Amino acid sequence: MPYNRRPERQARLTPFQRILSSRWVTGLGMLLSRHAPPLAGHAIADIISGTINRLRPQVYRIVYANLRPVVGSQASERELHRLVHRVFHNNARNAYELWRLAGRGAEAVRAAVHIPPEVWTYVDQARQRGKGIIIVGTHTGNFDLGILALAAHGLEIQVLGLAEPPAGGFELMDRMRARGGVRLTSIGFPALREAVSRLRAGGIVLTGVDRPVGDEEPTVEFFGRPAPLPTGHVRLALKTDAAIIVAGSYRDPLKGNVVQVSPPLEMVRTGESARDVHVNLRRVTAWLENFVRARPEQWAMFVPVWSELAAESS
Repeated sequence: MPYNRRPERQARLTPFQRILSSRWVTGLGMLLSRHAPPLAGHAIADIISGTINRLRPQVYRIVYANLRPVVGSQASERELHRLVHRVFHNNARNAYELWRLAGRGAEAVRAAVHIPPEVWTYVDQARQRGKGIIIVGTHTGNFDLGILALAAHGLEIQVLGLAEPPAGGFELMDRMRARGGVRLTSIGFPALREAVSRLRAGGIVLTGVDRPVGDEEPTVEFFGRPAPLPTGHVRLALKTDAAIIVAGSYRDPLKGNVVQVSPPLEMVRTGESARDVHVNLRRVTAWLENFVRARPEQWAMFVPVWSELAAESS
């Protein structure tokens, strides 16, 4: 089972991102979020996001470049910058809400996330096949809170994470996920063997698939441009006959945090392995595009998806 052998690209952060994701900044944010009431927590989050939007560090330009293919050439520069501002505004508030609710336990997490009935219908449909389920997600909305909510509802999930995640704040985040009942495994041969066994036993594996990985991966069309997105989820599905469900979280003004999913996608088999991967990968990315395009201001993608666009905006 091929996997990314260049994890340094996954873990590459700008200097500003390294500061924000450091152990002391993340730890302080978690501590304050547990004790700060929403009014104060949102105010602090707004100050942080407002500072980023005024300074426009490199990560700001990365988000700008990522959103350009999403909104298309018809969007004005002013509109695009407004969307980038909203990305950082939403992400800062989502971090506060995630840390506050995670500290209050499973019941608080369940109450904070609306999971529509069709989600459970699709999961049941996939389970009735007697095969496993691969949930592939976008980094939209409060996606970490959505994962914790699925676990809080009793789903036993193995999450395939970064091959070699950076230390510091990422370790604190992983501990938080583990306390919430999520089994996080770094992508590599042991984790993939576990995923294969879990899927063949009818279990559930979850991974994010809108984040680019190593250059060894073939590109797939994503918003009309080739992007080096992961292929492992499709390979796993083909190997284990699992169904893929595409998931995306978003913030609704009335319902709050919502999890949305696609119907179970059965793998198409053409008789040619490389074409099988390409065809099914494109089916998945089409759903990713739908979720991201509907609410681009909620797509928290802070690494370059298209390196050439990121270079142009630098």
